Amino acid sequence: MREELEVIINSCFNKGEACLSFVQWNEVLNEVNDDYTVCYLIDTVHYYMAYYCNSAINLSLVLYENKKAIAVFPLFAYKNSDGWILSSNGVFIFEPLFITNITVNKRKRLEKKIMDMIIKLSKQLDIKINKFSTQFNKISSWYLLWLEVANNELVNHYLVVDLDSSIEFIKSNFRKSYKPLITKAIREWNISICMDNIYNVFEDFRVLHGEVSGKVTRSLDSWEIQRRQIINNEAFLVTVRDANENLVGGGLFTFTRKIGVYSVGVYRRESFHLPIGHGVQFKAIEHLKALGCKWYEIGQRQYLIDMYPPTEKELSISHFKKGFATDYFVRPFLMVKMV
Repeated sequence: MREELEVIINSCFNKGEACLSFVQWNEVLNEVNDDYTVCYLIDTVHYYMAYYCNSAINLSLVLYENKKAIAVFPLFAYKNSDGWILSSNGVFIFEPLFITNITVNKRKRLEKKIMDMIIKLSKQLDIKINKFSTQFNKISSWYLLWLEVANNELVNHYLVVDLDSSIEFIKSNFRKSYKPLITKAIREWNISICMDNIYNVFEDFRVLHGEVSGKVTRSLDSWEIQRRQIINNEAFLVTVRDANENLVGGGLFTFTRKIGVYSVGVYRRESFHLPIGHGVQFKAIEHLKALGCKWYEIGQRQYLIDMYPPTEKELSISHFKKGFATDYFVRPFLMVKMV
């Protein structure tokens, strides 16, 4: 299947205009001023490829103008029980990310070519509907392009922390009941950022996740990629230890220059009723602020009226996260039928 998809992609661009590789990917990111999310990191694409294992096909592109890399476009195809899906993050297709000062005409020309490519890829993969979204702080020209042919537009709500604010202001926005719980967590456990012995500490975190889950939730390769992100300074691990230095919980957080994301959390079942998670969130907020990030995306605020109604557990987790947020962001998304 990969060969057929590559033929389609190459037919949509002029020679030298697009490359199915990560060569010069980071050079583009270094020339972007926008607050891009973690789905544009190379290792995030690798993570999704490992997460979806054998069915995943990496279709990510670097785009060129006169041999200069000017944009990146994270995209992969994977297959589930319902058939093939095209995505940038497992759910949505996000916009290509262009370097700063690119002309409007160049951007629109390449966006239309990518649009044509997605329509052709969808036909090859027998995809009936694609979902398109955009980043938090703007409606992109890419999104508007698809809006003209969309069949439905909906929104998701996300909980964020404004890290440009003072730590005192951020704390003042916490749910009132959380403040003493954070104080208790910091007093009773050793909550710290993992800086040394990363391989072994992360392995303990992975094993704990499996013990709490009661099953293998994803491949070893996907965990290895996240460990590599810590080493490459794209993620950090907050660990929680008791008085005997036993690992009782922790959280993994991924970040770009401006945006941090809560990726994975795990806590021993016997500690579920304790405020360990409160301490982890506060430590992560402090660290992301110190790293110079502008926003911390805690996660989606879910409601019963969402397109996919959440479970009681998901609503409970959403309610927990809400207690730390300073702001809500709305991320619109489109449902587009492929013809």
